[in-house]
Amino acid sequence: LKGDEALADPDSAAVEASRERAFAPFSRRHSDLEGVRSRLYQLMWDDVGILRTATGLARARHELNNLAANIAVMGVPDPEKRYNMTWMDRLNLENLVLVSRAICVAAQARTDSRGAHYREDFPQTSDLDASRYTVVRARIDETFEVTTEPVSLTRVRPGQSLLPQAAE
Repeated sequence: LKGDEALADPDSAAVEASRERAFAPFSRRHSDLEGVRSRLYQLMWDDVGILRTATGLARARHELNNLAANIAVMGVPDPEKRYNMTWMDRLNLENLVLVSRAICVAAQARTDSRGAHYREDFPQTSDLDASRYTVVRARIDETFEVTTEPVSLTRVRPGQSLLPQAAE
């Protein structure tokens, strides 16, 4: 913290909602987590991987939203909370889908190709001096806010090297 900045009091409603979401699987029927995980990995590889298109990203976004809805109603078989690896696995998978959804939304917002990820429908790179990075924030209503911020190249510009300086 800087100076007189104080941490805000926790939002008790948000804390309680998170607690309810985390413990909800104990009151639901057990489901196939491995099937969801396999579908997630394949979807991310096929449609949100290195080569991307608007069609593939739209398909992925729809499917990722479906996976999130599926996980939300999945339960775990063991009611014991201590050392319950299936419960931990389910919570981790829920978070993997959330992060995947954020990646997909960010990829949809890009209309150029930069770095390792290539938009087949937007093959051109934008002007390096006008480069922006994508910021994705999850909202309480489970949607995402997407903005961009300018890239500040403070250490080394692409195509340049610090090796000659390091050798001196």
